Amino acid sequence: MWFYIVLPITDNMDIMKLTLAFSIIFFYGTTVCALSQEQSPSIPANQETIPNGRKYVPKQEIPFEQAIMVLGFEKTLSSKKESLLIQNRTQETVTRIKLRIVYKTPQNEMLDYREIFLDKEILPGMTKKFSIDSFDENRQYYYYMTPPTGKSIESSYPFKITFTLLRYDIAITR
Repeated sequence: MWFYIVLPITDNMDIMKLTLAFSIIFFYGTTVCALSQEQSPSIPANQETIPNGRKYVPKQEIPFEQAIMVLGFEKTLSSKKESLLIQNRTQETVTRIKLRIVYKTPQNEMLDYREIFLDKEILPGMTKKFSIDSFDENRQYYYYMTPPTGKSIESSYPFKITFTLLRYDIAITR
């Protein structure tokens, strides 16, 4: 919608009145534009296509607890490292994750717990392997899914783990 206003310019015309007139016109025009954008959403009701012709895929709401998943864990008896396979189930790039790991005996008695930060980018829907220092500095424990072989099993102890997602950060990019 366009408005044409013709104002006679005279020597006595106050520049402030002219500025005010144009300000009112500009404000009214932007108000009309803002209202018309609210009334016509950018995504059609049928949600099949968007103006650039691509298919519209709505972002899925993933519960916080399910946004980051631990798909695998490994710690052998001889290792001072633990390996984790972490999956980003969001539609955003994750840059930092905070987890609480609880270490337990096979009888569910707590051995230890700690909170860790994992600082690497994980693209949406992708899985990344992380290696962290083990809670077991003396190499006496092994993850129950990776039992040791030979004589070393007599002086070692199995453990299992539980994870709690405490936080994850996403990257906001252009």
